[in-house]
Amino acid sequence: MEPHFTIGEIIVYRRVRDGRVMVAAPLRVVEDTPECVVLYQAPNTAFKSARTAGGSKVHDFSSWILTDVVWTGGSLLRLIRPGDWHCVDVEFDARGEFVSWYVNFQTPFRRTASGLDTDDLVVDLVVTPDRGYRVKDADDYRRAVADGHVLADSAAHVEIELARMIERVRRWETPFADSRWPTWRPPAEWSAPPALPAYADE
Repeated sequence: MEPHFTIGEIIVYRRVRDGRVMVAAPLRVVEDTPECVVLYQAPNTAFKSARTAGGSKVHDFSSWILTDVVWTGGSLLRLIRPGDWHCVDVEFDARGEFVSWYVNFQTPFRRTASGLDTDDLVVDLVVTPDRGYRVKDADDYRRAVADGHVLADSAAHVEIELARMIERVRRWETPFADSRWPTWRPPAEWSAPPALPAYADE
């Protein structure tokens, strides 16, 4: 039986590539069921993320360092279904108002004793409430595939999954048609961001 996390529990959500942690963030568990894990990231959450030596976003995955950063802007909910090659972030602004969905393509998550691990596959899909959408970081994705940082098998899954999610937007299907999460609000006691455990990047 796979472990299940309890509501309000703080877990470590990590993106790991070739045994190296690229992102590690403390998130609270909203729900954990066989169908979906839902996590909450509070505003101003301190986490670790891959950056260039100059502190900017990584485009060349052959060279990066893990850096302490702080999430700026609003908050988000992360919806992750077991076996899916993506997660869906429900993004809110600083006032807690829903602004967009952010589909991050990644390997299916793996449970650990302290949280969830996955590997980011670079390309993303941004979906707005007016049913608009745009593919984000497509050039970085193509570069990562060409350089072998995203393997052919994973790339095949991404192509299928990206087309499927775009079709869901066009048909306005789940999760975009669901009203539950865009109107969700965190309990008051969740307003302060949790600290990242010291072992998160091990």
